[in-house]
Amino acid sequence: MLNNYSLRSVVDVKLYVCRMNLKLLTTFILLTQIVFAQGQQGGHGEGNWNPENIPKGKIVGVVKDAESGQPIEYATISLFSIRDSSLISGAITQENGKYEIESRVGRFFMKIEFISYETQYISNISLKPKSPYLDLGETSIKVSAQTLSEIEIAEDRNQLQVGLDKKVFNVDKDLNNIGGSAQDVLQNIPSVQVDMDGSVSLRGSNNVRILIDGKPSGLTGISTNEALEQIPANTIQSIEVITNPSVKYDAEGMAGIINIILKKEKKKGFNGLISLSTALPHKHSTSLTWNYKIRKFNFFGTQNVSYRESPGIAISHREITSGNSFIVNDQNGDFTRARLTNSSRLGFDYFLNELNTITVSGLYKLSDGNNSRHTDYRNYDINSQLTDAYYRNSSKDEIDKAMEYALGYKKLFKKKSRYFTMDAQYSDSYEDENESISEHYLNVEDLTPSDLSPLSQRVLTKESQSSGLVQADYSHPFKENGKFEGGYKSSFKSIDKDYNIEEYNDSTLSWLNLTNISNHFIYSEVIHAGYGMISNKWKKLNYQIGLRSEFTDISTELKESALKSEKSYLNFFPSAHFTQDIKGNNKLQFSYSRRIRRPGFWNLNPFWSYANPLNLWVGNPDLNPEYTHSFEFGDVKYWDKSTLTGSIYYRHTDGVIQRIRTIDSNGVATAKPYNLSSRESFGVEATFSSQIKEWWKINGSINYYRNIVDGGNIGEFYASDFYGWTGRINSMTTLFEDITLQLMFNYRSPRETIQGTRRQRYFMDIGLKKPVLKNKGELSFRVSDVFDSRKFEMDSYIGDTYLHSQYRHGPRTFFLSFNYKINRYKPSRRNRNYNYDMDGMGM
Repeated sequence: MLNNYSLRSVVDVKLYVCRMNLKLLTTFILLTQIVFAQGQQGGHGEGNWNPENIPKGKIVGVVKDAESGQPIEYATISLFSIRDSSLISGAITQENGKYEIESRVGRFFMKIEFISYETQYISNISLKPKSPYLDLGETSIKVSAQTLSEIEIAEDRNQLQVGLDKKVFNVDKDLNNIGGSAQDVLQNIPSVQVDMDGSVSLRGSNNVRILIDGKPSGLTGISTNEALEQIPANTIQSIEVITNPSVKYDAEGMAGIINIILKKEKKKGFNGLISLSTALPHKHSTSLTWNYKIRKFNFFGTQNVSYRESPGIAISHREITSGNSFIVNDQNGDFTRARLTNSSRLGFDYFLNELNTITVSGLYKLSDGNNSRHTDYRNYDINSQLTDAYYRNSSKDEIDKAMEYALGYKKLFKKKSRYFTMDAQYSDSYEDENESISEHYLNVEDLTPSDLSPLSQRVLTKESQSSGLVQADYSHPFKENGKFEGGYKSSFKSIDKDYNIEEYNDSTLSWLNLTNISNHFIYSEVIHAGYGMISNKWKKLNYQIGLRSEFTDISTELKESALKSEKSYLNFFPSAHFTQDIKGNNKLQFSYSRRIRRPGFWNLNPFWSYANPLNLWVGNPDLNPEYTHSFEFGDVKYWDKSTLTGSIYYRHTDGVIQRIRTIDSNGVATAKPYNLSSRESFGVEATFSSQIKEWWKINGSINYYRNIVDGGNIGEFYASDFYGWTGRINSMTTLFEDITLQLMFNYRSPRETIQGTRRQRYFMDIGLKKPVLKNKGELSFRVSDVFDSRKFEMDSYIGDTYLHSQYRHGPRTFFLSFNYKINRYKPSRRNRNYNYDMDGMGM
């Protein structure tokens, strides 16, 4: 059991989180009731009756907490007539707990309500023409015992909130994210994996849609993977994982949607959070998240400066058999990625009134990076004799700049769950790269420098992207539990990449363009979408059925060859969700949705990477989209201090986009995407959260799945059928009253692909946290990858070639950080984007 001090602390935390929601919610309910009541009063049919002729009076008072004596803000005060119990008037308490109610004279009773507290009634209130002013003085209300129990359970689930189709991971207090980036946050989320190139997968599928605050963002620029590395972990409030989205969401994303919620504060006055972090190897950052609310304005922003170095290794061993020849090629490389990033996000909310809000925000990001790499190449014959030796150095300087502008309007109505929102967003991003490459040849006898002149190359790349969207959504409740939702969205994306590679000619003493590799590629995408959805309840069954339509137009152009491609298609995407309440705090759900994966810029560009001349990645402009039918059955079970959710899922995908590697007679491997026939995915997933003791909480997940891939349309050997599983467990322990210890272990089993096997991967993080400076500050220490085991290994079989590769991106890292709260800073966990609300489905 919690003691009185703990109970008060829990309640205070909950009050801070809920205040802004309560102010709007209680105002809407109260005004709706008053208007309805006044409508009833106006229908008496008395021809000469005029309410203006009745004398008016005023009732004032103060509402306080019975235990602490502190005033309570946003409590709802309702005044009822004793004669017929009709609602006469009402008010909401101010920050000092005071309220004022104007009413006609008469006899009344009053009801005082506030979340987490028992409802209080005051009877025998009388306003008379000769004494129209009444001061009720202080009224104390008590915390509800039942609510306190619910709050205690909610606090136990604070880090993990489980729904039937959506899991919310509140990561702001996760010690495993100290000093890290969005990539570090995601790889600590159950069922989510981050691969060696930074690509994100969910439940074994790398086709997942990543949103920021419910929308695609210019913050991700051209490369989502690199952008995630640049988003500081301390600016992220929570991660939403939605495995089977409804039609309100974009249809893109076979495996589902990952929504990154950034921190934002709305408390009155100036509030903020200062964060400082340092680490070895070098990862240093400082940030300020703040807001200043005054009258009808709430100004907010986040400023961040960070410097990160990520050393790593890339090792490859090839055994190439061609006819009677046998060649072994070894590549041993090390690299360092360094980046200095400065980002600012500024905006304001303007509250026109209690029902209308305008939000304006902007983002600016400037990044300066350098990627250096050294790789040793060795070739051996069948007798293990060295036949060729050289090394390759490269250094790439890059400057990235991104800007984003957003305008939002939110209209609430007096009727609950009725709202209208409109959003517009535009973003620009630019990237300039300048890379120098040199190859140095060695004598095979003693590995001394050869007499051959080194090969010198340089690569100049200019990339730009612009994107925008306009979106409107409307929700209209009907009857008791029904609701209709509809919306429209139009978006565009344009990417221009000019890639030039030149080689120095010793004979002419000049740089010559390698025209067979240089290219200028332009990508354009326009999507128009509309959806409609109806939800309702029949007995204990909640249902939600909708249909989304999306028209897509994608065009590409390769400037050098004037090769153009354009594809347009209209698709319909239905979804259905059914939720059944059963006894014992259980909920069952069945859901279905149809999803799409469109081939993007990187998949369609026929030229892509020349960083390693023996490992080329190219695109395929003839790719078609892939389509998935997704089914899921889930159950959520609640106990006093534990939660368990289980899911059984099945996905059928046609036209699977997957890369196939080929190796030519010179040992050059080329990875190119193709549309394979189909993929079947089956899986069982369980997620749990439990408070074992008052000082010990654990949560975790396990996902066991089977994938069957049929690539027979490309070749009879391009098929796979395998079982795999992923697991994660996270433990938080309180030591010595105020020191928190957190341990997290993550495991992924071996996975088969159509051309080989990815070996198992596991790692563990550990962190400590202690409050300082009278709980205004927080000192944290973390060790990432305790066993230095976070590496990627793969065995591939490509024709008659065997390939083993190993990749490590970052070694064991030690972090130290300090956070300091300014005034009452505590970011709200509420997602502002009504377009992604799942109310009405009992979630």
